[in-house]
Amino acid sequence: MNAEGVIDMMGERLRATAPALMPLEQEVEMEVPQAPEMREIVGLKFWDIDLDRAARFLVNKAIAGDKVKVYFVNAHCVNVAAHNLSYRNLLERAPFLFADGIGLSIAARMFGFTLRNNVNGTDLFPKICEAAAAAGVPIAFLGARCGVALKCARLMERKYPGLRVAWVEDGFLSGNEEQRRLQALNRSGAGILFVAKGVPTQEVWIDAHAPRLAPPVVLGVGAMLDFYSGSIRRAPRFVRAMRMEWSWRLLCEPRRLFRRYVFGIPTFLARVVCWRLFRSHDRP
Repeated sequence: MNAEGVIDMMGERLRATAPALMPLEQEVEMEVPQAPEMREIVGLKFWDIDLDRAARFLVNKAIAGDKVKVYFVNAHCVNVAAHNLSYRNLLERAPFLFADGIGLSIAARMFGFTLRNNVNGTDLFPKICEAAAAAGVPIAFLGARCGVALKCARLMERKYPGLRVAWVEDGFLSGNEEQRRLQALNRSGAGILFVAKGVPTQEVWIDAHAPRLAPPVVLGVGAMLDFYSGSIRRAPRFVRAMRMEWSWRLLCEPRRLFRRYVFGIPTFLARVVCWRLFRSHDRP
């Protein structure tokens, strides 16, 4: 059977075996981006919804077999996109993005509106796990160092009864080996794939590979597997509540993240100001 046949078969299997979160057709039709919820910042389109709705939307898309590529964008992503044209282009082509972090919230206010939600992959992940477990939608992990994805899978299956992680693989395979393993992914029955390869590698990878993948929903999630496997300690809840998780990460990994935050945050704000002053008026 060719790749397209495997993908079609997996979609039919998901639709046949997954219990409905609501009546499926009503739910998928209802949970789509609405104009009042779409916000544009520096030329990118963000869907401003809460974590529960986002999780429900993605799990139902997986059940329906509808292809969705999910990208989370923070201040660092905007800085990277300024120098990486292929990354910028795929973000601009996306029907929607999710705004991640306080940098985008500040940028929104500079554009004259407020983002009500912070939809980052790390907070969305447990919501998806809970919804996927309830709906019988298997998930899959690709990325991080050897053993990290497998440890995360075991912990999540223990925490969310009914959740099945159908396939895991680390992020350091050669091209030929990765292609061979992706055939196993397509046979696994997974409906949602989390790709943790870092920005912009994971987004470029998703854009190139998603059409040939059986899981209809594919997300780029950065360091998420490291956090949920326990490999990297996440900021305490009160730090996250203050939207200061970036400062915690800087304290934990100063050498790797110094340029990203100490130079990157002022650079990002300067880009937003320049776009607001010189580019906004040129757009319809």
